Amino acid sequence: MSKVNCSYTETVRALPSMCNETSRISIPGFLDMFQDAAGFHAKSIGIGALELEEKGLFWIVSKIRLKINKRPLVQEILEQTTWIQPAEKVVCERDWELCKDGEQLAYVRSIWALLKREDFRPALMADVYPDSDYTLAPPDDRPFTRIRKKFDNAELIGEYRIRSVDIDRGGHFNNGNYVRAMLGCFTCAQIAEMNITEMDLQYHLQCYEGETIRFVSRPSEDWFMEIGALNEEGKVCFTCAFK
Repeated sequence: MSKVNCSYTETVRALPSMCNETSRISIPGFLDMFQDAAGFHAKSIGIGALELEEKGLFWIVSKIRLKINKRPLVQEILEQTTWIQPAEKVVCERDWELCKDGEQLAYVRSIWALLKREDFRPALMADVYPDSDYTLAPPDDRPFTRIRKKFDNAELIGEYRIRSVDIDRGGHFNNGNYVRAMLGCFTCAQIAEMNITEMDLQYHLQCYEGETIRFVSRPSEDWFMEIGALNEEGKVCFTCAFK
């Protein structure tokens, strides 16, 4: 395969649909922008969702770190860039940043895998991943947070029944909607008071339409709070640490 461009940059606007009640980009808004940019770039280098569907494959994200330095106002003109790193055996890294006038406003580091539709087992990256010069390095190479999946005696903060509007092309609960459902356990006033600037999101099990998940929380020494989402069998399907 010939070498492809490892990065993708475009000018974007902070649309009303991305913003919260303060008219600034919301946390789900940042994550949606990242995923949209990832999709545009993936398609341009031949590894987009529709291209991979022909091979019986689909993307899943396993880890996301979101760092918010500043929240743009609605209608601001911004620049976003996403880029890929060299893949390992069954995972790859994708990064993203949102900037204005050269200032980084938000950054995402993420780990992805490809699953086979026939048996939901990981596919080898070498079979589909493109060759690139990989000229961009991640601005943040810290390891992801180790969030313990044991939430015994954690506080129940809310429940969410997964609906048809939550399902993505992979047929499961969209990863961005975990965050929407989780933040929906808090009031606008509580979210404003927490003033979240960093999140580590980790996805462990797939959930599907009709399932009810429970969100539980516990304090953390290094973070403001750690949250787990438990499926109907009591297994942890999603964890989050934020501050």
